[in-house]
Amino acid sequence: MRSDCVFFYPIRVRYGEVDQQGVVYNGHYFTYCDVAFDEFLRHKGYSYKELAEEYDSEVCHKKTTFEYNGSAFEGDVVEVGIRIINVGTRSFTLRFEIYREGEEDPRVISESVFVGYDKKNRKSKKLTSILLEILGKKNDIDN
Repeated sequence: MRSDCVFFYPIRVRYGEVDQQGVVYNGHYFTYCDVAFDEFLRHKGYSYKELAEEYDSEVCHKKTTFEYNGSAFEGDVVEVGIRIINVGTRSFTLRFEIYREGEEDPRVISESVFVGYDKKNRKSKKLTSILLEILGKKNDIDN
């Protein structure tokens, strides 16, 4: 539901993202979600690159699912909404709802689990205080 989203980012569907019938290829929805996540972080005051390089707050995808309820078409503006579903100490889950501009029912729903990532040792780690703050969770636990 639109009102449960904490952030929206509009994206216009480009010609190169559709098939001959003008329907968005499924894989592009993953990119739309990724762009919306990056813009959500910018809205909170940080680029992903800045978080990763300056604040040691890198994350990686653990799991992503998609549910397709309808299509978007060339020239449509899709609005990618983000809902914060769960925030733990090592991971968080975001729900992405993709609407055609002006519509109330999402065309695509995606849920992604992100894990704190230690790039040097190539393994998971606790989420940093800054990420917890961005995601709206007070950090009561030492990182």
